[in-house]
Amino acid sequence: MSVSLSGSSPTALTAGILLLSRARSFGQRFSVEIVGDPEDIATLRGPALVHSPVLASCGVGRRLGAGATVIVPGPASAPLALSFGADGVGGWFEVDRAGDGRHPATQAFVRLCRAREPARRELGRRARRVFTAFGMAPEPAVLDVLFGAPSSPLVRISLGLRAGRALANAPATPLHAYLGPTPAELPDPLPSAPAPAEIGARLADGRLDTLFARFPGGGGRAAQDWLEDALALGEDADASALTSALAELGGHLASLPREAMLPPLDAAQDAVAVALGRALAAQPEEGEGNANHTLVETFRFLGGRFCASARNAVRLEGPPPPDGHLERWDWFCAATRRAADEADALWRRVVDPPQ
Repeated sequence: MSVSLSGSSPTALTAGILLLSRARSFGQRFSVEIVGDPEDIATLRGPALVHSPVLASCGVGRRLGAGATVIVPGPASAPLALSFGADGVGGWFEVDRAGDGRHPATQAFVRLCRAREPARRELGRRARRVFTAFGMAPEPAVLDVLFGAPSSPLVRISLGLRAGRALANAPATPLHAYLGPTPAELPDPLPSAPAPAEIGARLADGRLDTLFARFPGGGGRAAQDWLEDALALGEDADASALTSALAELGGHLASLPREAMLPPLDAAQDAVAVALGRALAAQPEEGEGNANHTLVETFRFLGGRFCASARNAVRLEGPPPPDGHLERWDWFCAATRRAADEADALWRRVVDPPQ
């Protein structure tokens, strides 16, 4: 039995690999050829991190003991592209690997910690203590997840805590360890990215008192003191950026009852969060760093071949690769996910054709 494929390279390559793998598992003689030149295949560089059973089964970014977590290494100076979405379809963003941060709030925190002015440096040091007190590792990559993941604030808190615990090999702490008894009326969350002027007004007229009261044991008092000192710096851009980001997250956390749970993470979110530290440290070796090249190697290893033309080739359509790095990874993962469905349909047509 044989199948000829043509079309956009990730879709055709992935479908061919899956067909050949399935044929091997069933002990059947099966050949797949792809119409096209492998030299024309788009380059897809790392570093990148995603949870994708399809890509892992095709040999892309597989690591021992990591299951379906895909880690494609890249230059140490390049930011890490990652997605918490299933199969990497949507939700791509970047975290820092050089210690400077990618999100503006993370960059602001790092600059405050390194500032020459004592007041600014002390503000950064105290912010670090606040992160640690709430179980959040004050590492730039973890803070990029906390501030920059394309999810709701509470999910971002869950992701940041999970990534930080995995990075530090620390045990989980239940939410009620940070929250006091549930008041008769819970405070309303602050709006998204609140302006420092609005935060200052709420602080001055007492509208934040119930929010600070949710954190007993001195946590609320420390947060209030930090906020007052940050606002006292006036037009300091770094203090303003960090204040807005922390106030939004703190407001959502304080609006939860003490018996509540943070949103549970699905399999893809949990796997990517746990693998963050490993992906940050991954260094490229010879032959690594180009996900499409790995697909070509796997396809050829399983016996697939390329040809200039073929009769009755099945065309697997797909859009051309975009220019942006994150956009290209989203395109690649969507194409390989689509290829898995195409391979299932092709397999049924070959082994059990309609009569």
